Amino acid sequence: MSNSIEETLFRPSRPRWWFAIGALGVLWLAVLIDVVLWLIWLNGGFSSKANLLSHVWPYISFGGALAGLLARRMPNILRSLPSIWLLASLAMLHRNQIVPKAAPPPLAGQALRVMTLNLGDSPATRSRALSYFRQRRNVDIFLLQEVHRAPGFDDPRKFEGALRSRLPHTAWLPNPPGENFTLGLGMMSRYPLEGVRPIVFPTGESPAGKCAQAAALEAKVNVRGRRLRLVTAHLCPPALPWMDDWGRETGLTFGSFSGWLKNNSSYEYARRYQLHTLRTLAEGGEEPLILGGDLSTTPSSIDLAQFDGVLKSAFDERGLGFGFTYSLGFIGQRIDHIYFAKGLAARTARVADVDVSDHKPLESVLEILPAK
Repeated sequence: MSNSIEETLFRPSRPRWWFAIGALGVLWLAVLIDVVLWLIWLNGGFSSKANLLSHVWPYISFGGALAGLLARRMPNILRSLPSIWLLASLAMLHRNQIVPKAAPPPLAGQALRVMTLNLGDSPATRSRALSYFRQRRNVDIFLLQEVHRAPGFDDPRKFEGALRSRLPHTAWLPNPPGENFTLGLGMMSRYPLEGVRPIVFPTGESPAGKCAQAAALEAKVNVRGRRLRLVTAHLCPPALPWMDDWGRETGLTFGSFSGWLKNNSSYEYARRYQLHTLRTLAEGGEEPLILGGDLSTTPSSIDLAQFDGVLKSAFDERGLGFGFTYSLGFIGQRIDHIYFAKGLAARTARVADVDVSDHKPLESVLEILPAK
């Protein structure tokens, strides 16, 4: 076997052999990253660099397995075993999305239909979002992010005017009119809201910009005699080397890339602190909690291990498929989520493929379980 490998690796350097060697290198690099991410996840650890990679973990595993197919001129043992490992890892990462769910049991409590949507930063999409909201007449609660009051938007007034007849109870996290304040929040409910309060997240050492505006809005809702807590949140978005702190494209330069390498860890740690705050919030109240929003975090992110045992994802429980809510180029991800705590159960979850924002709306029917 060793002679066969040696002969393969030291044949004359033709382009196809160099291509196969390069593909084999990509395969083993993907395996190394995959193993490290699993070890960190299973041990409950955290690393800002590993967390950044975990946002696109499935793409790394899939790309590595594809590279294994391209390394056809390499010895089978060097490419088959790592390819099988990566495919098994992909199956584990997507086990909740690729396995059909059994039908939920008969409804025993009150059903509540919840939708979360990041409205985006373009005034051109607001009319489409309003039109879609009017169509979704059976939605009981809307949890909204990127609510704007800047010139050309005035979202609270427009949404209240269009939907007040069936969603008369509203709460807003006011943001001052201005080009740079983008992370406003809102709730619209069929049922009465009370105890509305903003939650300001810790941002750590993150620079000024969108990350410094990360916040949540909490309220209590009375659903036919049952009280629940609602939280809508928009967390610190990842730093990207071709964008500034406000998410505006600046182009990829050496300076922007070096600045990204320097500041990226502060963004990842800021989001980790914010997720920990949400976990603490879910643990701290008597009423069951529903969390919906743009968490800037993908289902494969190491960050989300903090929610284990406290919050469940409605889409993981009842959704099928990938459920992408946002795309960055050719990379699709689900960064918008609906989570629920003990006392609730998910019955349905889906992402609507509609063009109402740069995000897709995520909708779920939750059951309020009978009190024991």
